Amino acid sequence: MRTIDEYLAELGGTLHVRGAARRRFLRECHDHLADAAAEHGEQDAVRAFGPPSEIAAAFDAEVAARRGVRSTFATVAGVLATGGSTLALIHAASTGTTAPAWWAIAFFVAAQVAAVAAGLALVQALVLRRSTMAPAEVRLLARRNGCALVAAGVTMFCAGAAVPGSASAVLLLAGPVLACAATVFVLRAGSLARRLDGARARAVRPPLEDLERLIRIRVPSLDARSLLLITTCVAAAAAFVRDRFEHGTVGEAFVTAGIEGMAVVACFLVLGAALGLRRR
Repeated sequence: MRTIDEYLAELGGTLHVRGAARRRFLRECHDHLADAAAEHGEQDAVRAFGPPSEIAAAFDAEVAARRGVRSTFATVAGVLATGGSTLALIHAASTGTTAPAWWAIAFFVAAQVAAVAAGLALVQALVLRRSTMAPAEVRLLARRNGCALVAAGVTMFCAGAAVPGSASAVLLLAGPVLACAATVFVLRAGSLARRLDGARARAVRPPLEDLERLIRIRVPSLDARSLLLITTCVAAAAAFVRDRFEHGTVGEAFVTAGIEGMAVVACFLVLGAALGLRRR
């Protein structure tokens, strides 16, 4: 039969969580076991508390989910702040500067990837914030957050390469600093989830189903191909209208729409599985 100290040693050896959360949890377990032992005896208290492996797995999953949700909020803040820094960089561009076509395409594609990935992560986090996520879902959340942060950084880099100029250092650094801080949160959450059982499974979360659960309004269910088709058409149409609004010719608008459509399809093929939009 195990004593309280032996039980806590086994529980601590099974836990994957480190740091203050681990110490607080073990201290609370010790206090609970000590109170139970005073009433029912040490052996009965340890027996009633449950298997250490199950207790540790439940706590690890709870902490991983909590870190995943917090890292998502930090990611959204970092992406928005980086977007603000990017706009400050663009507005401070030298007068008469024209962005090369490839830099402009990379800028718009990266900006849209950042927005979509951050949006997917935010909706998932809001839907699951009050429940314990499976390790695979926490890893999916970390991938979505990481993709959003990387794409936001690429967006700002493309803007700086395309339209060089000068702007306030505070405005330019605010976004990247927040994005770097968010990256630490994301890596921390992903690192913990990766060590848990079931983390290697590939999670697929259709965005429309999460959206329906969030807003509690019936949303049509679409498979991955149908969603891709509709998204591509809407994105291409929006690009066509935007180009025409900016006084582009019909031919130029059609070219812009075609590029937009191809970019959507390419991003879906490259990132769709990683972002949980389709199975491999």
